[in-house]
Amino acid sequence: GKAASLHQLAGIYAQQGDVTKAIALYSESLQLDETIGNVQGKAATLHELAGIYAQQGDVTRAIAFYSESLQLTETIGNVRGKAASLHQLAGIYAQQGDVTKAIALYSESLQLKETIGDVQGKAATLANMAALAFKQGDINRALELLKQSAQTLALAKAYIDLLTVLNNLSVADETNGLVYLAQATWLSLRIYAPIVKTINLIRALFNTVPQGNELEALLASTALYFCQVRGEGHPELESLQERSWEMISFAADAQGITTPEAFHTWFTQQQLNEPEYFLPRLAQHLEAIVGDGWLFERDSFPVSGWEKIQQ
Repeated sequence: GKAASLHQLAGIYAQQGDVTKAIALYSESLQLDETIGNVQGKAATLHELAGIYAQQGDVTRAIAFYSESLQLTETIGNVRGKAASLHQLAGIYAQQGDVTKAIALYSESLQLKETIGDVQGKAATLANMAALAFKQGDINRALELLKQSAQTLALAKAYIDLLTVLNNLSVADETNGLVYLAQATWLSLRIYAPIVKTINLIRALFNTVPQGNELEALLASTALYFCQVRGEGHPELESLQERSWEMISFAADAQGITTPEAFHTWFTQQQLNEPEYFLPRLAQHLEAIVGDGWLFERDSFPVSGWEKIQQ
């Protein structure tokens, strides 16, 4: 019990940035685990210590601790722990430029995660393998791995992480960037994503669509709406609102709207102040853009309020 408490205390100090205190507590916990023969506790503490040393740039010690933790997890058959250590070791070798070693370790970790059904862990490993493929210049392989990561996250219902991967795909694959951004924006309509991430996605898509397209006004109105319903109390709300108003102003300028009176008339006539209209309209546009290119099953999402109104 003392060893476990020391381990948890060390984690708190590590999160607070008190590395010296964290290392001391982890080391004390480690000694106790060794005394009582708690192999699983020892492996877990070695794993955490290795992470701290890796962050401190002490690569040699980090590799040594991860390797020892790996051996212990193999001894007791802790597949999840082994997969985690392999993943972290791969990251260190990747940073050191040993891509071949890193890919081999990521691949082994991936196989173990598939064995135990660690879907979210699998997605993280796939994303890291994609980054290595990009470094090697194997763009097609990298894109395929990112797509697999997105599909895996969708299965795990890890939708916030899925938004990030879809956004990464839009940057990595310029040819199909609009398709991935459209999927991410469609997804943001149905999940309660962080407001900053949501507005950034909308703005990225706004900057991609042709100037003067109806989609511009729909995206800008949606950004304003989300600031209203999701942004209350957020420290960056004012900045997000300014960016949203900039989008609606650009959309109006593209339509030849130059005066406040004309803007008010246009905004009202286009029903851009009525989310029951512009949200489903936006969804229709997004679905048309994606076509058959979805990386997740749309049917897995419940019908939203504005969709019920339409039905």
